[in-house]
Amino acid sequence: MFLPIIVLHVISPFIECLKFCDQQNFIRSRVIGGSTASISEFPWQAAIVSYNNDGSGLMCGGTVIDEYWIMTAAHCIINRWQKSYILTGILSLSNPQHTVRVEQVVVHPQYDASQMANDIALVQSKRSLFSRGINSVCLTRNDSLLITIKEGIITGFGLHIVGGSPYSVIMGVSDVILKANVPIIPHQQCQREWLTLSGGGVVITDKQICAGSKLHGAAPGDSGGPLLVYDKSGQLFQIGITSFGAGGFQGLLDQRKYPGVYTRVASYANWIENVVKNTGTISFVSFITVFIYYGIVS
Repeated sequence: MFLPIIVLHVISPFIECLKFCDQQNFIRSRVIGGSTASISEFPWQAAIVSYNNDGSGLMCGGTVIDEYWIMTAAHCIINRWQKSYILTGILSLSNPQHTVRVEQVVVHPQYDASQMANDIALVQSKRSLFSRGINSVCLTRNDSLLITIKEGIITGFGLHIVGGSPYSVIMGVSDVILKANVPIIPHQQCQREWLTLSGGGVVITDKQICAGSKLHGAAPGDSGGPLLVYDKSGQLFQIGITSFGAGGFQGLLDQRKYPGVYTRVASYANWIENVVKNTGTISFVSFITVFIYYGIVS
């Protein structure tokens, strides 16, 4: 696809889940380019839609991390919009189960738009996000073993291939959740690629993760959505937030050569806890040209 991760016991030797994580078993699926996902597979999937009174706006992905909080990319909500909503339980974008007004947004204080550094933000809803079929994603404070896993999963509502040929690809916007398996790109390789692509202008830090391959990766509309991996027990964890990628058509189509970049969630565990501690119950276990992936609404 061209999308353009409450249990109180340890479920593996090195990771346990958050208090509010969904404990269902997930089924792996191989995808070529991408396939339709379901709410039951990714019950934390959210979308953030913002509008001005003239009807213009943007859409980004996000994940439910707590009863009242969504995690997304900072670049999705750095601009002030007149109306902002959180969509959850999304069978389709045109018919979400729940639409909630945004109460407040908190952008990481060290967010740097020029470098796309610390590209993370939290969005608080006006009322509880939890309901039947909607739950929070698993996070971890220590992802040192998870980031060595060779393959992850991305989800979102962005552009995807709907037809054509290798020489004339036809792209379309999805109304339903899409998922794709993406290889995790070794950190040093990603650093080298981006230094070359940007002429030294973009430096990939240890607070970022890279993923993607030819015809598999994030695309416009997917910003803020999750990069997920399975641990050894089959539990999904979110390790990344879709942040940015290379501009141009080739940058979208070949994200092995032009790696997609994701904010590394574990690097911000303390900040997330500090933001939500007064209203939420989240807790962590201890053990080229930049192209931003947001979707325009008009």
